[in-house]
Amino acid sequence: MRVQKFKLGRIIILLVVFLASVVGVSEAFVFTNPLGLYSTTIWDQWVYQAHHSTSELIVFYGEGDFDLLYFESLGTVSDDSVDSWAERSIRLYGEPGGLKSFQLETPLSKVDVAGQRGLGAAYTYEDERGTRLWECRIFVLLPEHQGFSIALSSDEPWVVDDPRLLDDILGYWRWLF
Repeated sequence: MRVQKFKLGRIIILLVVFLASVVGVSEAFVFTNPLGLYSTTIWDQWVYQAHHSTSELIVFYGEGDFDLLYFESLGTVSDDSVDSWAERSIRLYGEPGGLKSFQLETPLSKVDVAGQRGLGAAYTYEDERGTRLWECRIFVLLPEHQGFSIALSSDEPWVVDDPRLLDDILGYWRWLF
């Protein structure tokens, strides 16, 4: 009888540990773009903004007032490579008519987005209210010169200093074409 109670106690403890680990797994959800271009995992704290999203622009808000994640299909890009497109875009951000007080924080570097070669960089700029925003952007040139961008921004430097969210998004990214 005492052995049965001991076994039952161990089973209950194992069940509690298992349930606690399953709860940790449910901290994200799989998002599939409505046009069937890609899917990825998004943390539960990020809320899909249907009223700000279109077929070309998918928007999520995070926990902070300025936390923003978006995926953008940019149509045909005239550049011959992702390198020239990303370099041109970064240059335009810093020119008159670009982003106010633009500052490149990390140079362009290679990023793999589910087998597609991309380039990523981090920069800061000021919005129209003078708030300094931090943004990580990844440029990807898809087949037939279709431009695609992944951007994560906030008014805090965690988007650069703590890459876990972006790493998870890229780790679970799947192109569906």
